[in-house]
Amino acid sequence: MTDMRRHLRTMFTEVRQFLLGEGLRKLATVQTNARGDVTKEFDYLAEERIINSCAREIAEPVRILTEERGEVRTRSGAARWTLIVDPVDGSENFARGNELSCVSLALLPGEDLPRPEAVAVALVGGVFGGTIYEAEKGSGAWRNGQLIRPSTMSKLSDALVSIDFNFGGSPAVSRLYPLLRTIKGARDFGSAAFEFVVVASGGADAYVDVRETLSPENYMAAYLIVTEAGGTVSDRFGKPLAPIRSMTQGQSIVAASTPALHAAILQLLDPNAAEG
Repeated sequence: MTDMRRHLRTMFTEVRQFLLGEGLRKLATVQTNARGDVTKEFDYLAEERIINSCAREIAEPVRILTEERGEVRTRSGAARWTLIVDPVDGSENFARGNELSCVSLALLPGEDLPRPEAVAVALVGGVFGGTIYEAEKGSGAWRNGQLIRPSTMSKLSDALVSIDFNFGGSPAVSRLYPLLRTIKGARDFGSAAFEFVVVASGGADAYVDVRETLSPENYMAAYLIVTEAGGTVSDRFGKPLAPIRSMTQGQSIVAASTPALHAAILQLLDPNAAEG
């Protein structure tokens, strides 16, 4: 295990210990973040612990991009690393004691404009169960230390697809109707990072979010885990995910276990998407 993977594991272990102890009692709302979402006290304090752990574990300057605080720097000078943090993905699940919540950490070299394909090391860890999904660019992806691969599914009619249905009245829900009529089954776990990484190990055959609202902290770590495992990822038009110009920017996601399944999903979302 490389030093950077070890550092991310340390951050996860420390924040998980807080969340399963003191964090379970910190349910008050403390602010509204830049996206307009409410921040619970456990979110804010968990993020603080990750920042402190990063400053202690990594000697070089790190730029940390966060859901709740925006940009934080651990030391003066040009950043050697950029860390994109979601302290609790699935905050509503966590607040209700639902076990589907996780910590998401994506580490990129330098401080250039962050791009999903530039993520070097990533970790998505389950808060309650402690399952760790991680990946290192060019080296593979692991679940609890064991190499993982996605399913070999290519037929939509046999596919189990995780879909985010949290539309809040958006007409975008109509984009999903042809897909829902075709697939074997649909799931919505309430944690984007978790929904994404289960594709990497075969727990689902695909993950689809067509709302154009998914923010970077939700998917940057999971992107590397899925692609290193062998999955295929794009936006809903079949194009590469956009570089990160703001932590509030929205993104659509189609992640699939095989290129054939990926193409079939794009075709149903938009008949012209697979050609784009």
